[in-house]
This record gives sequence, structure tokens and C-alpha cells, in this order.
Amino acid sequence: MTSQWAGYFFKLIKGNQTAIFPSKYIQFGTWESSPNQREEIKAWRDDYTRELTRITAPGKMSTFSFTTRDNLHEKDVLAIYNLFDAFESNHEQRTITVEFWNNETHTYTQGVFYRPNPKFKIKSASNTDVVYDEQQIEFIQAKAV
Repeated sequence: MTSQWAGYFFKLIKGNQTAIFPSKYIQFGTWESSPNQREEIKAWRDDYTRELTRITAPGKMSTFSFTTRDNLHEKDVLAIYNLFDAFESNHEQRTITVEFWNNETHTYTQGVFYRPNPKFKIKSASNTDVVYDEQQIEFIQAKAV
């Protein structure tokens, strides 16, 4: 197996347009992914042998998350969320097509994801700027592409 790492964690896709999410906003050491998650349709143990039998769904969905750098300014947070908004296919559901680094296969994988509700924690504010605490951003796969 050969790694296909191309220098980015994920990029956003809408039609023929793509945008790599800038790594400068990601706090290194916080990237987490659970690629190709298996889901059991049914599982049981034999009463006598205690052997486990599993019926696993063929579809495998992924999640990934990261924490933003601490002390991002208002312009940085605007840049992040303007990027998400520009690439969402459904703004109400925060649905977005993403190509992400799949740590299990060491390849980039595409899927349709949604972002749960963000939480903003403000560290300080002035008349001209807002400074934010780090923020957890998560993507949960809704369907394969």
C-alpha cells in the first residue's frame, strides 16, 4: 500500500469547484478521524459456544474532527465559515461534499457530510476585533459519493 498524501486534510467540493481547507487554521495534534465505520445490522452470540455472529452493513461512513487554533481573529473565523457556506449544497442542513484524508486506507475519500451546530467561545473583544478561543469542528458522513 502506498500513501497518497497530498499535503492537506480535506477539501470542499461543489460541482467543478474545489477548495482545500487551510491547514493554518487547524491546531496540530487535534485531527481525529474514524473512517469506514462499520455498523452492525444484527449481532448475536450462540448460547452454547458463545461464538459471535455479526451481520455488518456494507456501507461504511466516516467522521472527522479537529480543533481550530487558539486566538483566531474575527477575519479568520469569517474566512472559515464563509468557505463552508460557499460550498454547502444545503445551508439549512449544513450539508457539504468533502474529500478527506482517510487514515485507514491512506487515500483521499469523498462523501457527503454535515456539520453539527458550532459553538463559539469569545476570549476578548474590542471596538474593531473579536478574538476566539479554540473551536471543535466536526464532519459526520451522511452518504457516500
